[in-house]
Amino acid sequence: MRLQCPHCKEPSFIRTSAQMTVLTRESTYACTNPECGHTFVALTEVVRTLSPSATPDPSVNLPLSSHVRRDMLRATLDHAASAEHATQFTRPVTGDLFPVGGPPPD
Repeated sequence: MRLQCPHCKEPSFIRTSAQMTVLTRESTYACTNPECGHTFVALTEVVRTLSPSATPDPSVNLPLSSHVRRDMLRATLDHAASAEHATQFTRPVTGDLFPVGGPPPD
């Protein structure tokens, strides 16, 4: 992976890198411009899922992108069967929120 040198804008290459966490890597870069010679450290972080893994690691807490959440919810709702439910211990709801005459006074 290459990054542009923040000073001279020439390409910089990774010289060393180390895994900091399961989602973060720290890399040391060196500028390819011999007149610049800048070396610097950058962090690479995994921030969200665009396509869910077929073999997810339950210890990884990585948020889903909004379009993935929406698509998963749509698929769940499309395949959900309607449930027949009859109350057992409560009276049926009539749909009226207040008794005849409107809401109670404040």
